Amino acid sequence: MSLWVSTLLFHLAVAALCVATLRRWTRRLAGPFGPGRWLRSAAGDLALLVAATLASAGGAALLTPSSGFTALRLLSQALFGEGLLLLLAIATLHGLRGRKLAAVALGTFALALLACYADAYHVEPTELEVRQYAIDLSRGTPRGRVRIVQMSDLQANRIGAHEDRAVQTALAQEPDIIILTGDYVQPRTGLPPSRAETTADLKDLLRRRHFTAPLGVFAVEGDVDRDWPGVLAGTGVTALSGTVARVSLPGGRALSIVGLTPPMSRGTDVPDLLSLARSAPAGDLRLVIGHNPNFVQELAEASAPVDLALAGHTHGGQVVLPLFGPPITQMSLPRRYASGLHDYRGIPLHVSAGIGMERGTAPQIRFLCPPEISVIDVRY
Repeated sequence: MSLWVSTLLFHLAVAALCVATLRRWTRRLAGPFGPGRWLRSAAGDLALLVAATLASAGGAALLTPSSGFTALRLLSQALFGEGLLLLLAIATLHGLRGRKLAAVALGTFALALLACYADAYHVEPTELEVRQYAIDLSRGTPRGRVRIVQMSDLQANRIGAHEDRAVQTALAQEPDIIILTGDYVQPRTGLPPSRAETTADLKDLLRRRHFTAPLGVFAVEGDVDRDWPGVLAGTGVTALSGTVARVSLPGGRALSIVGLTPPMSRGTDVPDLLSLARSAPAGDLRLVIGHNPNFVQELAEASAPVDLALAGHTHGGQVVLPLFGPPITQMSLPRRYASGLHDYRGIPLHVSAGIGMERGTAPQIRFLCPPEISVIDVRY
């Protein structure tokens, strides 16, 4: 109930701000109004609207448990709701006063905002991509190749066509091994279906699509997995919780898969993280998998033996701004590590942008950051 109360209060406040702004423009355009005054007035109104809207969102969000995500949700609604309507109204006022250039400019901006809304809410969230990478870990004496397919952050509130397509797309890459880096089921606040229903549907999907790989499927726990490891029980997926799985590779070498717990992946359980990473046999190819990529800082600082690290959690930022990147990454690493394959102080690190979106009270959007299946071809 608190979410709906906070949403109502916020939109009442923003609507009042927009009405006041529209009245000011009605009075301004009734008399002489030169370009200099137009720009000063627009800049002043924009600053006032942004400040007041931010304050209203922050205040309203305090009524909900996940206040940060709620504030983002409210701001997104205001931008594509009241903000868009206000732009169109002011553009219409300019047109009625014969100020065609200003009307066209404001109308064009409104259309661009509408296009961003359509993309963020209705196109990109299901525009699944396959991203491919190649990495050489052979150190000059290659013995073979292994194809790793990484899936992360499904965060499904229900199992539908998007989730089915993601599973089929992953299997179509003909992986030798599949790695899942957390966050499988996350309901939307107060809306059906229940977590138990979605979990059952996810398990049914994995069984129905024969979700397997020659060397196995391995998974770690994420931040929203309340019923870990039950969320994947009976699917043939091997759940790793502070444990190491070892599989044989062609060419006589073995692969040690070091599966971190959430505290280890966040870098808040450093002694156990380092102890687990160092427990892998020295001659193995050592793959460390965790949900949050923060753990790589501790591994690099301690010069821990790691050949490749895989993580998720960031969703690539979920929203990426041109020439800036993701404003929010939910990690302590620099923003450039929010997605893709990078070298972090000598450790190859891949962070998946994920398949789903943050649920709960967060805005259900992706912008310039489509969901992905990651394929990593490793030469060893």
